Amino acid sequence: MLVDVNQKPEISKSKYELTLAEFPLFILSKKDGKGIQSIVYEDTIQGKDNKTVKRTWKVYPDAKCGFGTESTFGTLFDLFQLWKEANFETQYIQFGSVYNLLKQRGISLDGKDKYARVMRDLTCLVGMRIEAINAFWDNERQAYVDMTFHLFDSLALYKDKTSGQATLPFATIKASDVLYGSIQRNSLLTADFDSKFFHSLTPVEQRIALYLSKVFRSQSVHKRGLLEFAEQIPIHAKQTKHLRETIKKASQGLITKSYKLLDTFSFEKGVDGNTDMVIFRRKGTPYTKMLKAKAEAGAGKEEAEIGYLAEEILEVCQDEQSSHFYRKVAIRMDKQTIFRALAEVKEEVHTGTQAVKNKGALFTSIIKKYALEQGIEL
Repeated sequence: MLVDVNQKPEISKSKYELTLAEFPLFILSKKDGKGIQSIVYEDTIQGKDNKTVKRTWKVYPDAKCGFGTESTFGTLFDLFQLWKEANFETQYIQFGSVYNLLKQRGISLDGKDKYARVMRDLTCLVGMRIEAINAFWDNERQAYVDMTFHLFDSLALYKDKTSGQATLPFATIKASDVLYGSIQRNSLLTADFDSKFFHSLTPVEQRIALYLSKVFRSQSVHKRGLLEFAEQIPIHAKQTKHLRETIKKASQGLITKSYKLLDTFSFEKGVDGNTDMVIFRRKGTPYTKMLKAKAEAGAGKEEAEIGYLAEEILEVCQDEQSSHFYRKVAIRMDKQTIFRALAEVKEEVHTGTQAVKNKGALFTSIIKKYALEQGIEL
C-alpha cells in the first residue's frame, strides 16, 4: 500500500461540554483567588419567543484548595478526552493515575510539585460548587433550568502501600448526575483541534478557542461588549485597556498558531458611541448552516436510500399516518442520527420503566431534539 508522505494526519477532534465552554469556571490569571468569594457572570439573551432571559452563573471554591486555576482547566479538558475515548459510557472517568494525566499533557513525570498540582486540580473539581440560573435549557421539557450542582461527586486513587503517592493504575473520578445527564443529552461541543494543540495554547487562548468553537457553530460574526466578554472568560484587570490588550494578545496568538476557525478580530465602539466592543469573524461556513444547507439539498441521498431509511423508521414506529414526516426525516437527517434515535426508541420499549404507548410519538420527540441541536428544520 502506497502512503502519501505529504498527507497531514487526521486531527482527533476534542469533546467538551457546551455549557462549560460558554461560562467561566476557573481563575486563569496569576491571582490565587484571595478576596474573591465566587466567580460571578451575568448576562441577558433572547430566549424562547424572543423574550429577554437573564442568566446568572456563580462558581464557589473548594473549601480546602480554593478556586481552580489554569492547571485545573487543563486537567478538566484532559479528563473529557479520556471520557470521550470511553464513549462516555458511564459516569466514571478512568484516568489510571495522576502520572497518566501528566503524560496526557506532555509533561515529564518526575517532580512532586507536578503531582501535587494535579492532585489539587482533582480536589478542586470535586469540591467546587456551581449555581446556575437559566444557564441550562432542557429540550425535552422546553424550559430553562435553575441548578446548584457539583461537576464531580468523588475521586478514587489506589496505592500499593498504606502511605505515599498513589501508584496503581486504577484511578477514577465520578461525574455528577447533572454533568453526566448533560452529556447523555448530547450537549457536547466538538472542537476542531486535538489535545496537543489545546496544550500549545496559553490559558486565555484555550478559553477563547473553546468559546469561539461554540459560538461559531451558528455565527459568522460574533460581537460582544468588551467588559462582558472579559467577565465571561474571565479576565481580571484593573483597567479596560489591560483587558483589551489581554484579549488582543490571545486572539492574535490563536491566529498565529493556526486556530482554524478564527479569521480576524477587531475592536470598535458600540452604537451608543461609548461601549467598547470586540468582534470575532469566522473562517468558513458555520457548522449549523452547513448542516442546514446539506439537509435542504436532500443531503445528496439517492431515492433508494431515502426510501430505505423511511421504511426502517416505519418498521420500528408502526405509524402509517406519519409516513410523510418519516420521509422528510429520511431526506434531511443523516443516517447515523436516524439509527441512533431508533435505537433509543427500541431501548425505551424494552427497558423503560413505563410502557411506551406510541413509538411514533417517542421517535418524533427524539429526532426533533437532534434536529434542533443540528439547526435542521423538520
